[in-house]
Amino acid sequence: MIEVKDVHKSFNDNEVIKGVSLSLNEGEVVTILGPSGSGKTTFLRCLNFLEIADSGSITINDQKVTFGEASVDEVLQLRRKMGMVFQNYALFLNKTAKQNIMEPMILVHGYSQQQAEERAETLLQAIGLPEHGNYYPSQLSGGQKQRIGIARALAVHPTVLLFDEPTAALDPELVGEVLKVMKAVKAAGVAMIVVTHEMQFAYEVSDRVIFMADGVIVEEGSPQQIFEHPKESRTQAFLDRFTVH
Repeated sequence: MIEVKDVHKSFNDNEVIKGVSLSLNEGEVVTILGPSGSGKTTFLRCLNFLEIADSGSITINDQKVTFGEASVDEVLQLRRKMGMVFQNYALFLNKTAKQNIMEPMILVHGYSQQQAEERAETLLQAIGLPEHGNYYPSQLSGGQKQRIGIARALAVHPTVLLFDEPTAALDPELVGEVLKVMKAVKAAGVAMIVVTHEMQFAYEVSDRVIFMADGVIVEEGSPQQIFEHPKESRTQAFLDRFTVH
């Protein structure tokens, strides 16, 4: 369903992504782990053209786009198949929770006001915030804002959701409510690529786990393989700090 091939990305003379490839099947959840500076977030941003990769390609269903050569229309068509959830929520501060969910539906995907409103209300119910549609971001907790971010990403029925460390900015007691929504997204059959430091979540929810370091994939496999029997010493050293059950 999704195939990423040989992605390279440099900033000036510093190559931060060194030929990363990844495939993802319908409904599959892949988590990407690794130390800070390993290229995880840059790789994710390249997939959605928030950073422009130097070379490589991405194919979603039958649409292939080559990095560095993509037209504006090709990028737009690809983005319509993706939703992205950011570490810092990226909500419009001057719009309510419901309006934040509705905005991309109306402006990018051509939903009518009524269609967007109905979809937004359904999603507010699904994420456990049915009474918060008229709240502004300043009136919401970090966990609530991130759940609104997930609802906004889900609103247009994306083929795949990209999560960039969705719990990193949250207080520990708020992490659980966001992970609960993410588990519900998996149960609904939406494919996800998740950059995260939440090891227990990665262990419980992932179909595959990727460990990245220095701009390359060091190792990938099932959660059990990566967490319990890593083959590479670099993976082992990274995971030694964490305990999963």
